[in-house]
Amino acid sequence: MTRHPWTLLALGLFTLPAAGQDPTPWANKFFVAKGANPPPVIVHDFGTLPKGTVRTYRFTMTNIYAVQMQVRERPQPSCGCVEVTGYTGKLNPLEVGYVEIKIDTSRVDGNKEVRLPVYLEGKDPKTGELFYSTAHLEIRAVSRADIVINPGTVAYKVVPAGTASTQKVTLTYNGGQRDWRVTEVGYRKEMFDVSVRPLPDARGAKAAYELTATLKATAPAGAFDEVFVLKTSDRNSPVLNLNVTGMVQSPLSIAGLDRHKFGPVKVGEKGASKSVLIRGDKLFRVTAVDGQEAGFTVKLLPVPANKSQVFTVEFAPEAVGPVSKVLTIKTDTGESVTYTVEGTGVEADPKTDPKDEPKTDKKP
Repeated sequence: MTRHPWTLLALGLFTLPAAGQDPTPWANKFFVAKGANPPPVIVHDFGTLPKGTVRTYRFTMTNIYAVQMQVRERPQPSCGCVEVTGYTGKLNPLEVGYVEIKIDTSRVDGNKEVRLPVYLEGKDPKTGELFYSTAHLEIRAVSRADIVINPGTVAYKVVPAGTASTQKVTLTYNGGQRDWRVTEVGYRKEMFDVSVRPLPDARGAKAAYELTATLKATAPAGAFDEVFVLKTSDRNSPVLNLNVTGMVQSPLSIAGLDRHKFGPVKVGEKGASKSVLIRGDKLFRVTAVDGQEAGFTVKLLPVPANKSQVFTVEFAPEAVGPVSKVLTIKTDTGESVTYTVEGTGVEADPKTDPKDEPKTDKKP
C-alpha cells in the first residue's frame, strides 16, 4: 500500500471533495464542528447594535489534515468597518487556531454584510504540489443610527489585581418612540458594579443615559471578554449588548493564552516547541517547573531576575494517544502560575491510503 503524506490521520476525520463535486470550498470545513457539513458561507451575525458599538468575535478553525496548513496572507475584510485583529498563520495537523475580528458600527449605517475570505494552503512535502482553498466567511450587523453609544465598548485595558477601576458610557436615543428608556442591565455581579442614570441634558436627543461600570477589586486575575445586556422599552429591539473587555493583571501571569495544544507527533520524535512569556509586577526568577511528564519538558534560560521571563515547552510523546498536563511555574518570590499543554502521540509509521488524498479547489 502506497504511503502519502496528505492522507488524513486515522482519527475519524473526513476527506476533501474533488474539484467540481461541491460548490462549498473544502476550506470551510476548518470552521465547523468535526464531521459537520459546512455551509457555502460561514456567517457570524452580531444582530442589531447601537451606532458606535465596537464588538469582537473569534472564528475558530481546526486543521483536519495530516500536514501543516497555513493562512497564505492576512485576511482582508471587504469593508473598513471590520478589522482582523489577529489570526493563526500556521496550523499543524489537528491544531486549533482562530481568526479574530472587530467591527466598529460608527462606520456602518443600517444593514451590513462584510465578506472575509481566508486563503488556506498546504504543500505535499513529497511531490511539492500545492493545494489551496478559500474559506468564505461573512460578518453581518445592523447599525441603528437612532441609538448612539459612546465609547462603543467598555475597555478596562490592564488593571492590577486587587484594584477597582471605573468606566463610563453614554447612550443616546433619537428615534420615534416617545417613552424610550433603559429599564434594566444584566451583568456578572461577582465582577462588576453597574448603575444607569438618565441625563437631564440630552443635547438634542430624545433620551440620554450614563452607564457607570466598576470592575471590582475582587475580580479574578486574567483576561475577560464580557457582555452587558441592556434591556430597553424599545418595541422593535428591546435588548442591546455592550462589549466589556480587559485584563486583571496578577502579580505573576502568562502573557497571552494560558494553554497550548501541540499537533500530533510521532512517538519517539520531538515536535514543535512553544515559547511562553511570564510577566510579574516585580523582579523574579523561575526556579522550578512541576508537571513535566508524558513527553512534556521545559527549558529555562539562565537569566538574571527580571519582570519578564521566557520558558520553552517541548513535546516528545512517549505513547500513542492524547495527553494533557498542567505545568506549575514556580519563582523565587514564592508566587507561581500554571500553563496547560496538550498533545497527541501517533504511531511512528502509520499506514495510510492514497485514495484519501485531498483535491484542490483549482489548480495553482
